[in-house]
Amino acid sequence: MPSVESRFASKLARAFNKLAVPCQFIPVNGNPAYSRSVHLPPTDIDRSNEYLQAPILLAEFLRQDGAVNVDDVFELNGKQYRITQLNERDEITVSFVYLEL
Repeated sequence: MPSVESRFASKLARAFNKLAVPCQFIPVNGNPAYSRSVHLPPTDIDRSNEYLQAPILLAEFLRQDGAVNVDDVFELNGKQYRITQLNERDEITVSFVYLEL
């Protein structure tokens, strides 16, 4: 019988996949591009920083789908985006700041 932690992780992964959309993921290390899910959570402008007047764009990926590194690119709806900085990591997902190319 699976442990409580593995069942919980499985349920969270299924919930993530309901929110996520498929994208074409292009690793920076030269491996071939492949399809994986990405979730783009809504973000707001950080009003506490007067120099940063645009919202920070975050992309969230399931860790079980493979590694995500800085400078990897993902394509969604005909546009390409470059992953620039790690934002947060947990047991299930990893989120990065991204920029449109």
